[in-house]
Amino acid sequence: MEQSGVLGLSIQGEANQVADFRSAPFCTPQVFAEMLGVSGDVVRGWVETSTVPTIKIGRRRIINLHKVRQD
Repeated sequence: MEQSGVLGLSIQGEANQVADFRSAPFCTPQVFAEMLGVSGDVVRGWVETSTVPTIKIGRRRIINLHKVRQD
């Protein structure tokens, strides 16, 4: 999961370089798929059926890891 230029957003809205996604509040569906060891298509299906909590920022939909951890 070492990706250069990957940014995470803090709860306060600040952009941070993220190397360890276990503490990140949000991530992309692609990174979420890598974390779980499933394909991107599986995560896309979960997003479309609202199985995982997401938020929309502009045109992009990202996984809300903070809410996943709460549930």
